[in-house]
Amino acid sequence: MKLFKKGSSGREVGDIQNRLVSAGFLSEPGEEVEESSFGPRTEAAVRAFQQERGLMADGIVGPDSWRSLVEASRTLGSRFLYLRVPPFRGDDVAELQRRLDGLGFFAGKEDGIFGNSTELAVEQFQRNCGLPPDGIVGTKTVEALQRLSRVTKPTSVAAIRESEKGLPTTGIAGRRVMIDPGHGYPPDPGESGPSGLKESEVAERVAEMLGQKLVELRAVAIHSRRPGEYLTDAERVARANRQEVDLVLSIHLNASTDPNARGSSCYYFASGNYRSPYGYRLSHHLQDELVARLGVPDCRSHGRAYRLLRDTRMPTIVVEPVFITHREEESLLSDGEFLDRIAVSIAEATRKYFAGVKSRAEDP
Repeated sequence: MKLFKKGSSGREVGDIQNRLVSAGFLSEPGEEVEESSFGPRTEAAVRAFQQERGLMADGIVGPDSWRSLVEASRTLGSRFLYLRVPPFRGDDVAELQRRLDGLGFFAGKEDGIFGNSTELAVEQFQRNCGLPPDGIVGTKTVEALQRLSRVTKPTSVAAIRESEKGLPTTGIAGRRVMIDPGHGYPPDPGESGPSGLKESEVAERVAEMLGQKLVELRAVAIHSRRPGEYLTDAERVARANRQEVDLVLSIHLNASTDPNARGSSCYYFASGNYRSPYGYRLSHHLQDELVARLGVPDCRSHGRAYRLLRDTRMPTIVVEPVFITHREEESLLSDGEFLDRIAVSIAEATRKYFAGVKSRAEDP
């Protein structure tokens, strides 16, 4: 897909602006909208939209941002929903899942994807309301959901039900862990440091070291890609789901236009009132280990709805140990011993996660 950014113009930009207007991020009047030109106001609106949707807030409309803009235009009741291949996706599905979870009908991960768990929850809701349990969300089912909106709880039953099923406790031995080095050069080097160090190459080195550490812990390490291979997020998701791994660890490096920005951060899946209990626990273990072993600032764990986090059927974490754009941290990334500490940190956090150790961030 063509990228749309400041300076772009034309029919596609007009469509982007119309969707931003509908979503409440761009006021309709103005020269940019009238001329379908991608200027500062449109860029600011795109950044605000990306920030709210858990996307990379770069102000550029690429495949993920466009998909989210389309999904954001869906409202519950605007179309019939049912189980199909490929599945329905959009904000209408996410709203359906939130309403069902709020009423105590477990619709699964609130990811905006109409899957088996959502269909089962719809059927259970329909039976409870005296409707034909056909799993089809049509006019009558939507009306029943809306009538019960006042008793819908603001919390999500999904995370509670997932926790009740039990987070891992039996140890790391035999667990299938996919290690996903971000980007892939060529054609995608990711971010580059002040001296030209490429994010994709560092991610590959860390991934190789991490794989060795996990094997030493008797886990099964599976790499999402070969060195120098490029995969789209959709391809990474497909490989993880096809391999039926227990966990995905996606290795990236942070970047900022501020050369002083530094530290470690991790990202797990969260959307609306829902957050993955698996991702929440592991991401905080990762933060604790990285900050302690690397001696870097704690930029905290964050819930996001990146496609890789949302579409994988297993817990997935994006790990960003340091900022490649910080001159001192970039120089550390050329040190094999420092990279080894990154790998040890990730491996130890993964071991704690599979052993059932609660993170410090969780309630006692």
